[in-house]
Amino acid sequence: MCGMPALEPKPQGRPPSRNGWTGTDGSLSYGDHRRRGSNVRNTRSRPAEIATAISDSISVFNESAEIRRGAFAIVWRESGELAGGITASVSISVLFIGDLWVAKSLRLSGIGRKLMAAAEEESRHRAAVMACVDTLSTQAPDFYPRLGYVEFGRVSGHAGGRPVDRIWFRKEFSAAD
Repeated sequence: MCGMPALEPKPQGRPPSRNGWTGTDGSLSYGDHRRRGSNVRNTRSRPAEIATAISDSISVFNESAEIRRGAFAIVWRESGELAGGITASVSISVLFIGDLWVAKSLRLSGIGRKLMAAAEEESRHRAAVMACVDTLSTQAPDFYPRLGYVEFGRVSGHAGGRPVDRIWFRKEFSAAD
């Protein structure tokens, strides 16, 4: 139904399969964390199959409400090799930037700016009127304001014993953009 093979629940007490899936009471889990008496399970990792199943299921729900998400990716190649790329989607007339990556040796060369511009242009063809992106304070928080993005949210946390913020930016597209 959602691109994931059907998994049969395993009888209680049986060890997990080689791929880590376990199931009891008609429920599924990955990993070995389970609340007693609950079908809720925690996972140690985010297996691709689970992420895909959840994403596909919400997409089916959203499409029934006529909320579509058009995902795309743009790549930058140098001498035939992948040197950068951006993943994004357009939904509810908003460009959502997923990941932006440029090879370390090519950073500060303008490739990131060109990838962002290409994603914005593609999103306008898909009727986007604004863009949203998030980054960490340890990544490139000064990059997006230079492209016209404005901060609209921030949460603080810690990683590796040091403070790290997650920062959200948005950019309204004008007719001249």
